[in-house]
Amino acid sequence: MTDHATQEKLLPTDRILLGLILMALAMFVIPIRDGIAKHMTDALPVFTIAWGTYVSAAIVAVPIALKLHGREALAPSGIRSQTARTLLLVGSMTVFFFSIRTVPLANAISAYFVSPFIAAALAPMVLGERLTKTVIVSVSCGFVGVLLVLNPGGDFDTNILLAVLAGVLFAFYMLATRLAARQTPPLAALAYQSLLGAVVLTPFAFGAGFEGVSAFLGAFAVVGVLQSTSHGLSIAAFRFAPAGTLAPLVYLEIVAAVIVGLVAFGDWPQIQTWIGIGIILAAGALVAVKRD
Repeated sequence: MTDHATQEKLLPTDRILLGLILMALAMFVIPIRDGIAKHMTDALPVFTIAWGTYVSAAIVAVPIALKLHGREALAPSGIRSQTARTLLLVGSMTVFFFSIRTVPLANAISAYFVSPFIAAALAPMVLGERLTKTVIVSVSCGFVGVLLVLNPGGDFDTNILLAVLAGVLFAFYMLATRLAARQTPPLAALAYQSLLGAVVLTPFAFGAGFEGVSAFLGAFAVVGVLQSTSHGLSIAAFRFAPAGTLAPLVYLEIVAAVIVGLVAFGDWPQIQTWIGIGIILAAGALVAVKRD
């Protein structure tokens, strides 16, 4: 085992701006995947959809990672942390898919956004990162924007609580990814994550059944590319920026979710939703330009 000083020399230089850009791009890709998954929940079991998502992602990522990184794609450095983050992500995504069966996409993602608040709060304790005033203000403002988009009140769908649980799991995934990103190339981490996710979900998928899957092979192919792209971008982002700094940018996902909801499901946001989006964008911009 290398000592702390040696580990510090091995760490990549935190190129904050690049990390922010990669994270922002990842957040705009994920809701497209979720919109396709929501469409499929009308015809397929959730476990089957989650399994197909990881299988499709593995088909995309594993061959490329094997060519570039060899056996490290299947047995990456820091395999324990890689395994932990993968299990957290599998749980988060699957629980979220259960939520969006009945909850509008924008509402579910809004509830899911307890994740950056939790990640930013825990980053100093778990990762030893500095929690700056800027990050605190940015996360807090973003959370207010999410509440405006969520528009609490009216009929309460208990499945929204599943979205909250998914957000809690994703917060811990963010922290675990920051640790794992220091040890493994992004594409190798993505390949291992996709393959392990498919393996873990296989027994659940067999229990749920595969009837009707053949009609959605094209959708699964698109989902696999989107899954690989979004998580590849986010894994790379954590190589260049601290978890607490990246946390506010995950709020950008709600902006994309509103767009997907409008285009795919005809959900036209109310005026307070647009106000919330503005606050979310401002929160993300704040941490991008001022980090002390």
